Amino acid sequence: MPDRGAVAVEFALLLPVLLLIVFGIIDFGRMLNAQITLTQAAREGARLAALGDTYQVVQARVTTAATSLSGVSVPPYAPCPAGASTSASADATVQVTYQFQFATPIGAFAAMFGGSGFGSPITLTAQGVMPCET
Repeated sequence: MPDRGAVAVEFALLLPVLLLIVFGIIDFGRMLNAQITLTQAAREGARLAALGDTYQVVQARVTTAATSLSGVSVPPYAPCPAGASTSASADATVQVTYQFQFATPIGAFAAMFGGSGFGSPITLTAQGVMPCET
């Protein structure tokens, strides 16, 4: 009979650690997926910027390439200089940012260990660089 009580206490002690591991795996996987999507979107935007397209076209393409992420932003960037070629070593650089929100209470655990506030978003960034071809 006392063994049942010991099992319940052991389970109560290990449950938070188990939940922390499971929540960490879920949110880390989501964050990795978002970072990969963001990197691909930045590459798409840099490719269009290297071809000399306008900021609006590049921004639309980045948003289209990151369809699973809402709120992707493309800060203004310096366009390729007129007449730049691959031999001129001019590059088109597009940086993309996204605010990642935790889906699980892992943000609360991070706050206990010196992280930012309860479930506050993390800013993910990606940068795409392509040689100018205009």
